[in-house]
Amino acid sequence: MTTPRRLLFIASIGNKAPYRKTRHSAGHLVLDAVKPLLTPSLPNTGAFHETWYSPTYMNESGPKLVRQMEKWSTRQNELCTKAYSEDSVTPYPTTLVILHDEMEAPLGKLRVRRGGPESFSLRGHRGLISVCETLRGKGLYPARGKPAVDLSILRIGVGIGRPDSREKGAVSDYVLAPVNEAEMKAYHGTAESVVQIIGEELYR
Repeated sequence: MTTPRRLLFIASIGNKAPYRKTRHSAGHLVLDAVKPLLTPSLPNTGAFHETWYSPTYMNESGPKLVRQMEKWSTRQNELCTKAYSEDSVTPYPTTLVILHDEMEAPLGKLRVRRGGPESFSLRGHRGLISVCETLRGKGLYPARGKPAVDLSILRIGVGIGRPDSREKGAVSDYVLAPVNEAEMKAYHGTAESVVQIIGEELYR
């Protein structure tokens, strides 16, 4: 198999317990289904990708996620550049793949967007805002000076639908409601498509 062309840090954002199995944590629930498929679907690429669940509440996602991504990317770049790069010098770019819930898409439908708020509105998504603000503050994205990581962002939103009411309280109640069996099946049903997207991104 051809050597991947970039590193992928695949991170899900959502809420920790007791809100782990709610609509707002759909990104975590999708990653649960994606992880077992990665090795058989993308053999011999394990050094080039990492999966990670944000351990915080949604609106606090940025600091720990970015710190972990930087640490992993720096370490793996050194290893992969020496082992796989044609000149053993040129570093690999990194894509931060963010799995998150998406109210603007129907249940179980994926919405894939490349880039941060300069490309598409974050639509008030507190988790994405936290991540993008942390990246900007560190000069990683948009890049400022010579950042430690040559970074791209790929956002994969899984549709959770939205309540009929757009009042703040109704939205909060909706996203923090427990996921039912049909919803869980819909989230897990996106896993093969997500793995395909990840595979395409590895070789982009």
